[in-house]
Amino acid sequence: MHPIEKSKTRLVASSALSIALVFIATSSISIYIPATRGYFNLGDSMIFLTAILFGPIVGGVAGGIGSMLSDVFLGYTIYAPATLVVKGIEGFITGMLYNAIINREKTGRAWLAMVLFFTPVVALGMIVAALMFMGEEAEVSLFATGSMTIPSQPLFFTILVLLAILVMFGLKFHKRNLSTVIPCFIGGFEMVLGYFIYELFLVGLGAIFEVPANFAQTFLGAMIASTIYIAIERRIVKPT
Repeated sequence: MHPIEKSKTRLVASSALSIALVFIATSSISIYIPATRGYFNLGDSMIFLTAILFGPIVGGVAGGIGSMLSDVFLGYTIYAPATLVVKGIEGFITGMLYNAIINREKTGRAWLAMVLFFTPVVALGMIVAALMFMGEEAEVSLFATGSMTIPSQPLFFTILVLLAILVMFGLKFHKRNLSTVIPCFIGGFEMVLGYFIYELFLVGLGAIFEVPANFAQTFLGAMIASTIYIAIERRIVKPT
């Protein structure tokens, strides 16, 4: 096979696989947010992972198409157009920044400082989320087969505790992989801003209610993607 054709085949194959991974991760578990008619999900983890593994083009295609298909599948069609653009850009930015970082030498202290800066912001967002959802209920859906209603206060405080544990885990075990985590954070912040702007046109200032949840998606997604990437890297690159 000609090198160009082989490259195109690999691009198509990796894109198809990545779209499937993003779709499954996004649609498998979702938490409905009444204030914005949106939902919390874990799809960002696969957007980040595919962008890091396969580059910005695949990350952008998988992020946009995989997430958009999930919106349609779960019934959130009003978000589908925005998702195609916002999540596509998220994947592209993540992959582009990761490629830029690994091609340069950066000190571990610089990356650690950035993580220590962003972590309190995310933690504060989670606290605000828990407070804002007091007295309301969250609808949790598993693979779109059924849903159950859970009081929001215990649910989001539980998420907050889990995030605190993940922060400690991340700082302890991911110091050498901050070049992976930071692009995910930056790509995720584009997602937070993109949805906030779109939701301003849908629900007005009520769009602020989904900002903490989207920050949670970013942080959780970055930790999950980084953990999986480390495992894959160790399997592929074995010490001699």
